[in-house]
Amino acid sequence: MNRVGIIVALPAEARCLYSKKLKIGTPVEIQKDIFLCLSGIGYESALSAAKKLTVLRVDALISWGVAGAIDKSLSSGDIILANSIINEDKNYSTTRDWLSRVSDHLQSIFSISNGDIVSSKEICASPTDKLHLFQKTNAIAVDMESAAIAETASANNLDLLLIRTISDDTDTAIPEAVLKYTNNLGQPRILNFMLCCISNPNQIRNIFALKNGYKKALASLSEIAQVLNDRQFLYFDS
Repeated sequence: MNRVGIIVALPAEARCLYSKKLKIGTPVEIQKDIFLCLSGIGYESALSAAKKLTVLRVDALISWGVAGAIDKSLSSGDIILANSIINEDKNYSTTRDWLSRVSDHLQSIFSISNGDIVSSKEICASPTDKLHLFQKTNAIAVDMESAAIAETASANNLDLLLIRTISDDTDTAIPEAVLKYTNNLGQPRILNFMLCCISNPNQIRNIFALKNGYKKALASLSEIAQVLNDRQFLYFDS
């Protein structure tokens, strides 16, 4: 067993793996030779976390958390093991033998989707945005952190795995209140968030849809976390 670094954007995603509160940007050893780092949302945050894990001399990186569907066949709670990560100008493959081991193990218990994930520096907020991104990339889902993690893995010759569950499906828009009035950890700035909802109550339906989808995504993450923790993420030096 070699050293593995796991990067998560949000505290709720981290709690699927580790119950204690994490300080943003500070890696914690959650099992022997398995390190977890809470990054915050976005490319720069994930890049900083990934670099801190390389200082710990990890042999592999995992991008862990939720993602948005851009393929209509996916629903909230679905599990994705990505074949590759697409950003604006590059395509990074995940480590094939590691991916195969994890896929084979999880598929004996869960339904798993394999495909590409596109990592964007901007939030893919509307059903129209999601459709355009799907047509452009033929990826199945979108996140905002995996490109930075993949770049770091590539630059340091590290193995790479991406494990994501679907939060919002293709028909769910990200509401204005969420886009404008949540912080880098996805936490609402309560007063502004509520005022935005009052001024535009039509978005409240999407807020509840997003919340319900996120709960399903976290439930799936928690289930697969238990399985993979028991097997130490099935990562071995190949």
